[in-house]
Amino acid sequence: MIVACGSGVATSQAIASKVKSMLQNDGIDYPVEAVDYKSIKTELKSASIYLYIAKPDDEVLEQAKALGVNVFAGVPFLTGMGADQIYSDIKDLTK
Repeated sequence: MIVACGSGVATSQAIASKVKSMLQNDGIDYPVEAVDYKSIKTELKSASIYLYIAKPDDEVLEQAKALGVNVFAGVPFLTGMGADQIYSDIKDLTK
């Protein structure tokens, strides 16, 4: 799983850490990596799940679809609003 923001440092690191911790609490060992948006096209090739901070452009979404990468909004993990449903969907994909 990749989590991407503009720099791959602050927001994406916070969300990646939170999601990884949630998965571990559910007994799931799944790789979660924070990346910067500039490298997203390369990173998608090795991902199965992509959490975005800022909505990706259509080209990135089309590439994700072509590669079979599941795409989810990551901001709910910061706000808490809607995070439960997204996490449930992610958890189902990691089993």
